[in-house]
Amino acid sequence: MTDELSVRVVLLRRDASGATVPLYRAESGDLRESATTLVAPVNVPHAVVRAVLGTAVPAEFADDPWLDRHRVLVFAGGRCRIGGHELRYHEKFGVYASEEES
Repeated sequence: MTDELSVRVVLLRRDASGATVPLYRAESGDLRESATTLVAPVNVPHAVVRAVLGTAVPAEFADDPWLDRHRVLVFAGGRCRIGGHELRYHEKFGVYASEEES
């Protein structure tokens, strides 16, 4: 039996200036357009979801009833590290865990 575990996230990317902007439609600035749910074991391993759940909900999300349970993942060059895991983002496939390299 495999139990599903999920976490709501907002996907950001670090731009050339070092600022973080929404991954999707950065020009709109609407964080809801860059929100998704990661589900283990469907999208990523359970350990990844647990690592993300171990991070704090950003203070600026606390007063927003839509974002108040979302965490943030920041991608640079299509990659994000969280809790010793590397996540990648692909336009077609979305967020996925990459194999760890020795």
